[in-house]
Amino acid sequence: MPRFSINVSMMLTEVAFLDRFAAAADLGFGGVDIQFPYEHPAASVGTRARAAGVAVVLINVPAGDLQSGGNGLACVPGREAAFRDAVQQARAYCRELECKRVNVLAGRPPAELTRGECLQTFTGNLAYAAETLQPDGITVMVETINGRDVPGFLLQTTEDTVAALDAAGAGNLGVQFDLYHRQIMEGDLIPGLERYLPRIAHIQFADTPGRHEPGSGEINFPNVFAAIDRLGYQGWVGAEYRPLTNTADSLGWFQPWRRA
Repeated sequence: MPRFSINVSMMLTEVAFLDRFAAAADLGFGGVDIQFPYEHPAASVGTRARAAGVAVVLINVPAGDLQSGGNGLACVPGREAAFRDAVQQARAYCRELECKRVNVLAGRPPAELTRGECLQTFTGNLAYAAETLQPDGITVMVETINGRDVPGFLLQTTEDTVAALDAAGAGNLGVQFDLYHRQIMEGDLIPGLERYLPRIAHIQFADTPGRHEPGSGEINFPNVFAAIDRLGYQGWVGAEYRPLTNTADSLGWFQPWRRA
């Protein structure tokens, strides 16, 4: 059956961050996703995760000013040194957290530059990240982001994301396949899973519209989860949504899959 993780950056916000690992375990999750753990010492995060018995299954490479409305680091010419520093920071955290998946957010091309220029910068940075993290057995992932929530994002379709991976040309690259973003931009969730499964290193999900829990919107999650199971996907499937009320009450979808 699918292995579900829970994103402790967007969810379990009812408790302090370092308490979310135990809370995730209490709810039946064996793994956690973290977007940006860097506000907390890596040793503190790793200690709490291990004490709770949950695996940290992915983190994001620091993305600069992307989260505050800027262009980020990975696709912006002139910010290569900052991106390399970000990769080294992610590497240090991965070692402490025993994490084997990192996500590189491509960012937005600045208005004065062409998409082609920024794509070339991005693939070069991606190749650097893959080479740097390969000795640690880390898979570097790239995520398609919808242009409604993040206008101007460099990679807005799965096809564009896979093309960037191919251009970077490393063996430890994969797709972070987010069902929420895919539904907004492309739909065809199950055909997309079937087509790109060999490239997918992690799956995330939220319903749409609203980015809330399964059952709040238009996606038929029982069918999608059954398809993930049928396809034999072996990776993690990460809940990454904003609960309408609180995290525990949003988990009706999880009960058929909850670990003993």
